[in-house]
Amino acid sequence: MLDSAWSLGEQLGFRREAFDAALAPRLSAGVDAEGLVLAAGCLAGLPAALAVLDREVLPGVRATLLRRAEAAMVDDVLQQTRLKLLLGASPGLAQYAGRGPLQAFVRTVAVRLLNLEVAARPAGSQEALETLADAAELDGGLLRADQQQHFKDAFRVAAAALTPRQRSLLRLNLVDGLSIDEIAPVYGAHRSSAARWLADAKEALAKETRRQLASRLQLEGEALESLLRSVQHRFDLSLQSALREVSVGGSKGVP
Repeated sequence: MLDSAWSLGEQLGFRREAFDAALAPRLSAGVDAEGLVLAAGCLAGLPAALAVLDREVLPGVRATLLRRAEAAMVDDVLQQTRLKLLLGASPGLAQYAGRGPLQAFVRTVAVRLLNLEVAARPAGSQEALETLADAAELDGGLLRADQQQHFKDAFRVAAAALTPRQRSLLRLNLVDGLSIDEIAPVYGAHRSSAARWLADAKEALAKETRRQLASRLQLEGEALESLLRSVQHRFDLSLQSALREVSVGGSKGVP
């Protein structure tokens, strides 16, 4: 068992001494040795291990969830599952003891999160990312109360139009306050790649918010350009202001 487990560990990028210290004592008859090795590799931030998680474990979990909910909700829940497994003071994968397949363990975590999501939606709960709009201060460019409401509505539509990964990145950075150096290992990515993904997500959110706002306010010419310049200039400042007012307890990012 130890030899076959080490073979996988070596493929994932473990060093032998680290493997022996962390995993050898946990490998015994009846445990899912490969699952333990993969879980440890993911917690160590090994890119190869994270790639296997995304390629071989999560798709099967997604198929199960799709029998219970629509694709958009399932994809969001999978992002939440990934974060719950990898981040926090007690990452979910740290609780995996190898008693049963790793995919079954991940599926249990995902189903619980999906049940919470389904239960919360009818009560009118909002994504933590979307609630940023409620605290945004754009008074310098949106002076009237109706314009403020238009901005909030446009922001929520724009947030919903993002991909699940874009929403996850923004929640980690803007809601949970994680830096690029903390986000990159979650995705097994280089710092520059994570920074580019986050910048693209912010730009997509800002661009769609401005587009929605222009449509809702039905302004033209210089009036529209003046307002949009103000919104664009103050957009990141508004998000930072929102972060100070949004309750961290409402976040669905890091568990």
